[in-house]
Amino acid sequence: MKLSPFPSPPALIRQWQDGEIEREEMQRLMAEHQAALLEEAEQYYQNPISGYIEGLLNKRAARRLTMSHGEAAIRELFMALSWLDDFPPAAFLWNANHWDVSLHAFFRTRSEPVFRVREMMIKSSRAVILIEHGSAKKSEIRRERITFKRHWKGEMEVAKREAL
Repeated sequence: MKLSPFPSPPALIRQWQDGEIEREEMQRLMAEHQAALLEEAEQYYQNPISGYIEGLLNKRAARRLTMSHGEAAIRELFMALSWLDDFPPAAFLWNANHWDVSLHAFFRTRSEPVFRVREMMIKSSRAVILIEHGSAKKSEIRRERITFKRHWKGEMEVAKREAL
């Protein structure tokens, strides 16, 4: 499943409100986004064992981070990542501030495109996160260290990105 060729729903709405795209274009891209999500759900339906294992791995990753840093802090960082235009996993993270969506739904441990959090350090006004995303192959995966800072409104924003 490839969601990166088009922007996340909030980015599409922002582009439409700014007049960059027409309403029909926004609706077409939203429909593509929905179709890609439904296609992935169908893949898990066709192979329930791999879907179950992926779910267990994602729950374990979410639980590990939640025990160390708290769910609210993790969701805040995921939302800051979702606003990046050139960040492919933003297509999965755009609704991280919706508490009715389980935190483990944002992790993708094995299924492509993967999104794994390797390390996380959170302080009150800054945070650093080491993530892996992209291909499931170790040789093709992208590793990034992303530094966040709290801006004057009190929200976290991406301050620096480094490819590793």
